[in-house]
Amino acid sequence: MIKISALFLCASVYLYGAGFWNLSGLQKANIYIQNEVNYLQANTTKSIKIKMLQMLKNASIMTNQQDSPTLMLSLKALENDETHYIYIKLALGEEVQIFREDKSKAFALTYDANDFIEVDSDELDSEILEILSQFVEQFEDDRE
Repeated sequence: MIKISALFLCASVYLYGAGFWNLSGLQKANIYIQNEVNYLQANTTKSIKIKMLQMLKNASIMTNQQDSPTLMLSLKALENDETHYIYIKLALGEEVQIFREDKSKAFALTYDANDFIEVDSDELDSEILEILSQFVEQFEDDRE
């Protein structure tokens, strides 16, 4: 009986539970791309940034604003037996108020997602934009 109850609890949290990250109230973000993939061409990074800016604009998130949270895209190369992979990390960092006695402020990650992709230059943009579209989906869900 306990196993069945635990299974239903896990299933309900998975299907109906809110995510760990909360993007409600986000109005602006600046994009920063950290590229540690030496074989990735500069124009590919530039293209990714343009597409990211457009996706955020379509979601009504202002970009290039002073004192904005930073939406960082990190790309790191991994190699395994002649197969190349890229570790993608998308994180939103912003200054938050900590509810402690002194009500101090701290820099915190308020969103974090990552993925590994096998390198194929034709699909790199779409794989990176897929992780960003998950961010935009959560933003729109939290806004409602």
